[in-house]
Parts: sequence; structure tokens; C-alpha cells
Amino acid sequence: MAPRFVRSTLLAAALVGLTPACGEKEVRPPLDLLTAACAGTQPLAGVTHLRFRVTGPGLDTPRERVSTVNWTRADVPAVPPGPERVLEVRAYVGAPDQGGRLVSLGRSMPFPVWPEGDGEDEQAVRARVLLRRIGEFVPVNLASDPSVCSLPLEARAAHTATTLPDGRVLIVGGYAPRADGTRPVSATTEVFNPRNGTFVPGRDVGARAFHTASLLPDGRVFLAGGAESFAPLALQPTSRLLDPTTDAVSELTLAAARYQHAAAVDAAGHVLLVSGRAADGGTVDTVEGFDPAAGRSVQYAFPFAYVDAALTVEQSGKIFQVVGGGDAVGARRDVVPFVFGDDDIIQLGAEADLRVPRVGATVALLGRADESPRPLVIGGFDGLDPAQGARPVGASEFLEGVVRTSDGPALMPRSNPCAVTLPDGRVVVLGGRGTALGSTYAVPWVELITPHAGAQPTVLGLPLMPQPRVWHTCSALPDGSVLVVGGVDDSTGELRSNPEALVVMPPPRD
Repeated sequence: MAPRFVRSTLLAAALVGLTPACGEKEVRPPLDLLTAACAGTQPLAGVTHLRFRVTGPGLDTPRERVSTVNWTRADVPAVPPGPERVLEVRAYVGAPDQGGRLVSLGRSMPFPVWPEGDGEDEQAVRARVLLRRIGEFVPVNLASDPSVCSLPLEARAAHTATTLPDGRVLIVGGYAPRADGTRPVSATTEVFNPRNGTFVPGRDVGARAFHTASLLPDGRVFLAGGAESFAPLALQPTSRLLDPTTDAVSELTLAAARYQHAAAVDAAGHVLLVSGRAADGGTVDTVEGFDPAAGRSVQYAFPFAYVDAALTVEQSGKIFQVVGGGDAVGARRDVVPFVFGDDDIIQLGAEADLRVPRVGATVALLGRADESPRPLVIGGFDGLDPAQGARPVGASEFLEGVVRTSDGPALMPRSNPCAVTLPDGRVVVLGGRGTALGSTYAVPWVELITPHAGAQPTVLGLPLMPQPRVWHTCSALPDGSVLVVGGVDDSTGELRSNPEALVVMPPPRD
């Protein structure tokens, strides 16, 4: 699910350039418009005009002004009082009202504007908008010097990246593929700050790769399981509960050690862990949960042995749904619902069947909160082993509650893609694994899925990633762009790491 970004104090009480409107004071914010990139096409290349837009709750129509590329502060619209205001800049080749082509886009972090006298008496802060070329994958750049690329502290694959409530991204663990065939596992964390484009180190949390990271409603992150080494294979038996604001960490021993499993969080903050592999290569058949209020783990009383299943939470926020996976018989169609009881985990009687069996699928929520968002099941293999004829699935499907599914849009066929929901409700799907002659390989495909009321979603193919990737992460940033970190590329038969972090700005929804 898409993160809910907390309100920034970016322009609280920045009461400058005031103009009257409906008896209240408005703000014309000072603007730092960053127009350089460290690689790729420069955001202002060929640009002749800019459109400044202000959006936010209660503004049915955006406040807009158009200027030439040689803008002044007077061209920025006045911002009316209210929460979560966003200042957006769109760059065009040609006048936008005369068929000009939109080529670059940038948005500020959300900020509140208080009515006169309601805000704290703080020094005004300048609004910052980093302009990005639409649809182009480029390295992250520093806000302090946009001509300089910003690199993660480590090369990582099979790591996790969690978007925090303040818009930062917590990156944890993973392994680094090396030329000698070794895969050392990392115990480190780092935090990407989209305000300034920096990666800063965090505290160690124990070596882990192919683990899960679950954001709790209170802002803490629950890290569970993973492999702590590959030669020999040894699993991480503990979970860690990390508070990114204080770096405080507490530890909990899990009932079952596992990696390559799935995790999800319900509205109450319960975390469910399902599927996964054991150290002996078998399937972990223990369904386990974490109750943050009690600070303890709870278990489902019966074996449940599906491997490479996906996990999501039904629209009510209370019911977990285990999607697909495989067992000794083969790929499964089941969508199995679980809920937390008072001191245990309960499997519900009603369940849906997928239209296509899937192993290694991904689930993302399509739609904004006001659009009745639905879980969309994406990709996977239709069998257990591509070497034995299992094929990647291109058809997607919606989970309609807990009892049925419906057809979704056709996508590129692949397994283990990374899918992320943008703040505007659209979903971006990146990379994953395809097949050729029974072997699998990383793919560079990128698709943007847009929901439509009463109609099937539309799919737009975006430019390919510069390198194919699998076991990477993709994270929605507050400005509507997507951060892609790490992963591996085995498409040429040689395993290569992706040490850089890329960012891409999708075209706007409106």
C-alpha cells in the first residue's frame, strides 16, 4: 500500500508575499527550483514554458500560472491556507495552451499553510522543487549540487526499502554478488533522504537477505528473518523492531527461521509472516504473526506449507490474504484469508480462487483512498519450475474482497517484479524475471497502470531501465517519483550487481 506521508513543516508560517482571498491571507512562497541533473537529459533542455500549480485538500481546482522559462517569483501562484499543499512545476517545449509538449516535472514535499495568526512563529523556509525529465531513469543527484550523483553506501540485492512516514526510505540488508561467486550478506542499514538526495548510514540490524520489512502504524519497522549467510546457508532466527526516529532496536526470536517469505501489516499493526524456505531447502509450514501491542509472536495452529506465496491485506484492513504459491502438488490458485484473534491466528472459511495459478506473484493496491482501491495480483510463474515448463504470467487480476477475483489488465509476463503504488493511486511495475528455453533472466520492463472508474485500468509502457533487474526495490517518493535501488542482472549469463540508485518521474495523472 502506498505510504501516508505526514505533513511537512516546509512552509508553516512562511507568510510572505501575502495577497487577500476570501478574508484570509495567502502565501506566495519563495521557490528553489533545481533544474540540473547529474546524468541524462537536462530537465530544461529545449524547454520554453513553465506551468506552476498548487494542489491540496479542499482545492477542487489547482491554482495555476504559466510563464516562460525565464520565470520570476511573481509567476508562482499564491497558496491559500490549508493542509498538505503541494507546489508543482511542469516544463514544456512550446506553450502549454498551444500544444506544447510536457517534458519535465517536479513537486515539493507537502506543506501546511496556516491562516494568519494560527501558525507557529518560525523563520520562513524556501520551497524546493527538483525538476526531473519525465520517464527517464537517471541516477539520484544531490540537492546541494544537482550536478553530482548520489550513490548508496553499498551494493545490495534481496534487501528491503521501506518508505517512512516522513518520506525518507530505510534500506536494510541484502547481499552483494561478487565476481568470485560469493554473496556476502550485509547487516547494515542506510536511509535515503529525498529532500537532499543523500544516503546516510543507520545502525546494524543483523546480517539478513531475502527478509521482510513491515512498516507499523506508529512508524516503527519490523524486520523478520532472512538468510544471514549463503556459504553455508544459515538463517537469521531473530526479528528486529527498529524505530527510525531514535535508532532504538528491540529483538524477538521467531518460532520459525525463514527466508524468501512474505509479510503484510493490517490496520491494527499486526504483522503476518507466511511461506518461505528453511535452511534445509524445504518449505516453512508455520504461519506466524507479531502483535505489537503485546510485544510477542503468535502462531497459526496448523501447518500451512505454500512457498513463494504473495501476501496482502483486504480492503477492510483486517483480513490477510495469502495469494498463490506452490506446494508438493504444484502451483496454487488459492487465496487464503487469515485474521488475528485475541491470542492466535485464525483461517477463515471463505476463500477465492485465482484465475491463473501463480508462484512468485506480487500484489499492489491500485487506486487512491477515494477510489475504492483494490489489490491487483501481478505476475508469477504458472508452475513450480521454469526448467520443467513453468511460464511467466502476463494476465493480472483483482482481488474482490475474500470470495472472488476479476480480470485485470494484460501486462508483460514475468515473475518477482517490483510493484509500487504512487501517491496518486497508480501502480508502477519494474523488472523481475522472464524465461527463455527454460532458464530465467532479469528483465528491464517498466509499466504504469492507471485506474479508471467503471472501466478497466490502462497500461502505459515506460522506457526500459538501463539494466535489467531482479531482487531490487522500488519506493514511491513524496514528489511522485520512484526510487529504484540495487538488484542483480543475469540477463547476459553473467551475474552483475546494480550498485547505483535510479529515480524516474512518471508522467502526471492529470
